[in-house]
Amino acid sequence: MTNDQQTSHWQDSRCDEGENCLSRNLYHVIMYHSGNTRYPPEQTLDNQIVIGFHQTSHAAAYSIAQSELRPSSTGWIGPGIYFATSLNHTEFKANQFGAYICAKVDLGKTKRITNPKDWSSGDQCDTVYYEHPHGADEFCVHNQNQIRSWIIVIDQDPNVRFLQEKNNKPLPSGNYVEDRLEDTVYRGCQF
Repeated sequence: MTNDQQTSHWQDSRCDEGENCLSRNLYHVIMYHSGNTRYPPEQTLDNQIVIGFHQTSHAAAYSIAQSELRPSSTGWIGPGIYFATSLNHTEFKANQFGAYICAKVDLGKTKRITNPKDWSSGDQCDTVYYEHPHGADEFCVHNQNQIRSWIIVIDQDPNVRFLQEKNNKPLPSGNYVEDRLEDTVYRGCQF
């Protein structure tokens, strides 16, 4: 797991390229472009590799780090693993909060929709990509093997009351964060 304290200004880009940056290195994406930067593909091609963001609970992230992401059995466009094209968009899409996953995902055979009514469980595809009218695109992959690589970022200063209200379970220790990174010692690299 990586940690949001590796950069002293979480979600603020330190990359000189800004919006023009072409890097798809997951560490670079999550540390320097994760806030409002969006990664929607201009078009969805079969077997295209894209960047996606998923938010979950601290406890689920701990479990995922020990094993793998697993598809849900339900969802508004079917069972699978849901990703947003921007980290910020996970804030209003997620059911669990406090841990972020940034992943490179192989879309496989893709069905692109602009209206949720266009999706049918009979569609023979690996991914349903929803092109949201306000830019909050998301996609659902049906098989965890479509996830090529991923990193997890844990919120070091979680709003515990909010997490408890949302029934987000803590780690087995009862805490939401273990082994805090001392950012006074390690400031992270600056390009």
